[in-house]
Amino acid sequence: MIKALDRDTLKRLYLKEKRSLHEIARMFDCSYFCVHYRSRKYGIQLRPKTWRRKIHLDKSLLKRLCVKEGQSSKKIAELMSCSHATVLKRCREYGIPLKGQRVEGITKAQLKKLYVTEGKTIRAIAKDIGCSGELIRRRCKQFEIPLRNPGTKKLKIDEFTLRRLYVKEGMSMTSIAKLFACSVSSIYQRITLLGLTKAPARAQDESFILPQRREKQTI
Repeated sequence: MIKALDRDTLKRLYLKEKRSLHEIARMFDCSYFCVHYRSRKYGIQLRPKTWRRKIHLDKSLLKRLCVKEGQSSKKIAELMSCSHATVLKRCREYGIPLKGQRVEGITKAQLKKLYVTEGKTIRAIAKDIGCSGELIRRRCKQFEIPLRNPGTKKLKIDEFTLRRLYVKEGMSMTSIAKLFACSVSSIYQRITLLGLTKAPARAQDESFILPQRREKQTI
């Protein structure tokens, strides 16, 4: 088999097809040193060792895969035919944040705005930031932002409308709940998260809500 590895074949495999000496050795069922010897014998200039040669990864492509598409570093390594360590190193060099690093930069106010005020789902927020939903859930628990029950209907009411109805017009939570066809507890939770308060005279009308909730918990 090694007899078929002549000068032209070795040049084609090593120089044109960019195969490694180990790959060529496996193709011809011989040792690495045998292929290395023939390369020197035929005057073929060998490439630098892999660990000495810097692997170039396009910055714009790496940023698109990592940030916009939210691909993991391991998946990017497979797509770019390089090691996982190389992807991590280039991301650090180019200043491209990885999944876990992107969620670290989000503040409580930003997460509260996305999850509470705008009513986005955990999955939607994770997709926008480019991380996993589990990381967003952990950050919500860290910031003490109550999570919605899975499978419940998302309440589509913005802060401006709720503030106008509850604070300015003085509507009760029950009336607002009927207006939006949802439960009183959903309105109560949204008002609490947004920190909305009524005037003392108006707040007395709804003071019965909290004792009722306490009674249910003690039963």
